[in-house]
Amino acid sequence: MKMRLHIKYEISKYKIYNEDDQLICTVRKKLSAGNELTVICPDRDREYTVTHSDGAIRISGDGMETLHCAVRYQSNADGRQEAYWRPAMAEETEIMTGCGRLSVRQTRNRTFEILLNDRKTGEIRRMMSIHKEMCLENDVPEWYAGLIFAAAFFMLHDDDMEIV
Repeated sequence: MKMRLHIKYEISKYKIYNEDDQLICTVRKKLSAGNELTVICPDRDREYTVTHSDGAIRISGDGMETLHCAVRYQSNADGRQEAYWRPAMAEETEIMTGCGRLSVRQTRNRTFEILLNDRKTGEIRRMMSIHKEMCLENDVPEWYAGLIFAAAFFMLHDDDMEIV
């Protein structure tokens, strides 16, 4: 059985709700924090920070071990980028959790697959929209939704280019 989660944008934060419109967690982005998101899980009384830099995602918080997750990037068979002006797209990151190895994979059309121990257990659709949708199987705790969304958010925006 799958649970459907809805991700709604508000100014400088995303709120993740379950099918019963109960708040699961909030993913907050401070404008001055750069590549850092704060995930707040009110029902578990937990808050942690997800930071992205130099091809890695770091997860840290009070009372938890800091996790470092490498981000793998797209390349063709020769290991070259498609074009000099386009950065390589982030394709996958893995996070070791209490449930096992959780993988977040970005596809070319900017949808995300969620895998638990190499078995597909969910997806995120409409990442480019204001209202995003996440589906997770019941073997993934719903409070992992904030962590999964934060990793997908950083992967989605990893190849953004700023034009000055």
